[in-house]
Amino acid sequence: MKTPKLLKSVKRFLSADKNKQGAKIKCFKDILKKLKKKETALKNKLEQERDDKKRNELKKNIAVVHAQRYKGLEAIKKIKKNN
Repeated sequence: MKTPKLLKSVKRFLSADKNKQGAKIKCFKDILKKLKKKETALKNKLEQERDDKKRNELKKNIAVVHAQRYKGLEAIKKIKKNN
């Protein structure tokens, strides 16, 4: 799955009501794992890239993926705590 599609899934999960979130936790964990792999791949790509413009773009992408993954992890922790 491409990064934008994964990010849309995170946004949908975060905006859903609490009952729907509880039912979709397992599926959402898989999405978060994919985002983690994507973040790692982007970091590896960043290490190999020499062009400053591309490096800045990769850094922005890494920041977005990391932030969304962090939000998702926090949401799962909150749901588990409330259950």
